[in-house]
Amino acid sequence: MSAQRRRTIVAVDDDDINLMILTKNAQDAGYTVKSFTSGETAWDYMSNNPSEVDIAVLDKMMPGMSGIDLLRRIKTTKPLRHIPVIIQTGDVGVAQMHEGLAEGAYYYLTKPFHPEIFTGILISADNECSLREELVGQLAEGHAKFMGLLREGEFEIHSHEEASLLAVTLAQVALYPEFVAVGLMELLSNAIEHGNLEIGYDRKSQCLITNRWAEELEARMKDPQYSGRKVRVIIQRTPEGFHINIKDEGKGFDWQKLLTDDPMAARLTSPNGRGISKARVMLDDVRHSGNGNMVSCNIPVLQVKSGGGVEQAA
Repeated sequence: MSAQRRRTIVAVDDDDINLMILTKNAQDAGYTVKSFTSGETAWDYMSNNPSEVDIAVLDKMMPGMSGIDLLRRIKTTKPLRHIPVIIQTGDVGVAQMHEGLAEGAYYYLTKPFHPEIFTGILISADNECSLREELVGQLAEGHAKFMGLLREGEFEIHSHEEASLLAVTLAQVALYPEFVAVGLMELLSNAIEHGNLEIGYDRKSQCLITNRWAEELEARMKDPQYSGRKVRVIIQRTPEGFHINIKDEGKGFDWQKLLTDDPMAARLTSPNGRGISKARVMLDDVRHSGNGNMVSCNIPVLQVKSGGGVEQAA
């Protein structure tokens, strides 16, 4: 976890013992924890202190306000909707998981949980918080006029830093810039990590759980086998916004299998593997093609004024 302030986790479970175990494991991993035994009391705290909440861990089945009920409130409340939500449940059926996914949860923790898996998921959620903070900060830099002038462009990126710059630049004139920036970053990161660097799903899970992800990325970026590879991004203006094509230089993957129910269920219970699902929620018409090393999407944008400025779309 970052050396900056300790992130605060809201943990909610009506079982006192399970709540105590959750709290201890999160504290041992270096997090501040606010514990609640009901959805109602947790909501009172979160709604009154939105800036104090970074991550939420919610028990799915609780009397009164369930974890899914609380999740819905979080995701429909503007100051809270961005926080990563972990749903804890013993019910891991595909239909049940998709219910949480549809409501905005990208993490599942199955009961009984393994402490290392829980820590890995927390680290992944923490990284998501850091990514959002970085992207939101860059959004304020203002590249909207440049994007307003763009009709067609081609970019080559190599690193996550370059991907971040491109994502936030493209998001400047989007209708929902935060969502577009995060969605694009997911697709670009996938092209870098799983495409060019050929880091498999299992390998990334292992690195996240053991907190060696940054080390793995650095080693792959320096490896002559991968270091020269680029991700090619082609942008075309459309009447509604931009059409984006992203192509990496990796071997590809079975993207059709990834989107089936069983593999999706497995990824919802691990620290990684939700990037494509998140991008499909945050971007329009996300489509893979070929052997999986090509993906496209659409970005609805603000109306462009004459002269390159922008204004809010009606």
